[in-house]
Amino acid sequence: MAALTSLLVVLPLSLLICALVKYSLPWVTYAQWGAKHGEIISFNFYGNRVVVLNSERTADDLLERRSRIYSDRPRLSTRFMTGWDFLFSFEHYGNEWRLIRRLFQQSFREQKVPDYQPVQLKSARHLVMNMIDAPAESVWNLLGLCTSSAILTTVYGYNVNGLGDPFFHITDKTLSTAMPLLIPEKSMIVDTLPFVKYLPTFLPGTSIVREASEARQWAKQFTDIPFNFTLDNIQSDQAFTCVLADTIRHSTESGQSFPANRIKKFVSTAFVGGADTSSSVLQSLVLAMVFDPTVQERAQADLEAVVGMARLPAFEDRKSLPYIDAIIREAMRAMSRDPHRYPDPEAFRPERFLTKEGTLNGDDVRWSFGWGRRICPGRYSAFNAIWAAAATMLFAYRFEKAKDENGVPIDITPEWTCALVSAPDSLVSLSQPAEGGSCPHSSKVRQSHIGATV
Repeated sequence: MAALTSLLVVLPLSLLICALVKYSLPWVTYAQWGAKHGEIISFNFYGNRVVVLNSERTADDLLERRSRIYSDRPRLSTRFMTGWDFLFSFEHYGNEWRLIRRLFQQSFREQKVPDYQPVQLKSARHLVMNMIDAPAESVWNLLGLCTSSAILTTVYGYNVNGLGDPFFHITDKTLSTAMPLLIPEKSMIVDTLPFVKYLPTFLPGTSIVREASEARQWAKQFTDIPFNFTLDNIQSDQAFTCVLADTIRHSTESGQSFPANRIKKFVSTAFVGGADTSSSVLQSLVLAMVFDPTVQERAQADLEAVVGMARLPAFEDRKSLPYIDAIIREAMRAMSRDPHRYPDPEAFRPERFLTKEGTLNGDDVRWSFGWGRRICPGRYSAFNAIWAAAATMLFAYRFEKAKDENGVPIDITPEWTCALVSAPDSLVSLSQPAEGGSCPHSSKVRQSHIGATV
């Protein structure tokens, strides 16, 4: 009876919290509360105590310096409802987590990631080729295709053949159906009212169950089909190589014999970490170029000065192009609105990452990949993939607002998704870069495409 009374008390309070916290923009509410109540706030949400860290300083103090006691993860019911129990980043801190983390370290340590640069550069050049004749509304999908194809080749050895590719379709549906459900605000509803999971899905209020069921079907295909593709190729071709193939061979040769389900967790998480997060950064970057053409112009001037007109950007150019890295860091920094850490946080200012001499400063936005023992193990590879795509796009294209029939730019009001990975919503008013479907170096893009046989 006491438990029931407690629940009856908690629910009205939680419903009040729901009214105050907008599901579509929860971070805005948390930032407002943080400005009023302090850097660390907590509240009761459907019977769960939620703690929000509203500054990099407090996150660093707790999650980095005290990572021994703050490295666990809460249980998300929607993770299991959607079939995303493969996602090792949600795993409890323990032996299973340590084993999979070790697999990540073997394949994605800083010294290893140069091996993946040719694939990342190839995907970036595919991206700008695909953009030449693509309608403006497909730009967002092409950015997703770029990051997904690079990681599918790296992890599974599979080469994607375009937006209609069946593997890309599976991964796209897997991400789009599950990501909105894998947030605490959604999971806590089911945790508090677990009977919802067993109600007929035609009843009002059970949409989360229907959505989770669809996500679970796609997750099953996502974890099995690429995995089996690699296994088949290993058996037919001893020279077949990719992260999964190399992991299986290393496991066999070393006598460690990692269970297949753990290897599957590793590669599935590697894909999710390398695809959706990277495309979100690229989408944010493109949006920033539309709103601040002066940044875009400076980037393109730097690229032309360093790269010239005879070829496309390559990783060898990176040290000579600090402003490109500064743009990427600023696109990643955009998730932070801490005015003490980043003055004028609403402005897009890549210069905040440059010294007076024009070189990169020490702020590499490492915090955007997490803290402590939970920091993203694939961060080096992810940053390389983002750089390849960003440098190639900015070299080849000019991004601008679409224009109406009178040639007047159409205003854009950006909206952001509320999901495990937040990203700008697709903008149909975002014009294809440059007028008439051309680009500043379109002929060079085509020549590179042919010469490199990508």
